[in-house]
Amino acid sequence: MTTNEIDDEQWISFFDRFSRDHAGWPVTIEMLAGESGPQRLARELPLQGVSFDGCGTRPCTVRVGAGDDPGATVSHTVDMPLHIRVADDNNGSCGTIEIEPAQGPATLIHYRQPSV
Repeated sequence: MTTNEIDDEQWISFFDRFSRDHAGWPVTIEMLAGESGPQRLARELPLQGVSFDGCGTRPCTVRVGAGDDPGATVSHTVDMPLHIRVADDNNGSCGTIEIEPAQGPATLIHYRQPSV
């Protein structure tokens, strides 16, 4: 796996492209909560999208949406991200996005190509 940090000037275009290219792919979303370990927020739900909002009432946020059933959707917000890193398997079929905020736990988005 190769890990790359995404420059903050590229966050909007990165998440737009990622969301378009990976819409519907199964994702697992976790928060790294220190001593208690990873807290799973979603498991193997279809990706709705990831967006970066640099304006509004908060300084900036990253929003992740997953799920295709109204009763089983997840929306997760990460406030004030400092670093965004991507680790993938070099052919794009699976990987992890790590969003490290200014305060609080990091969020991991694990993605994989859907089974055919």
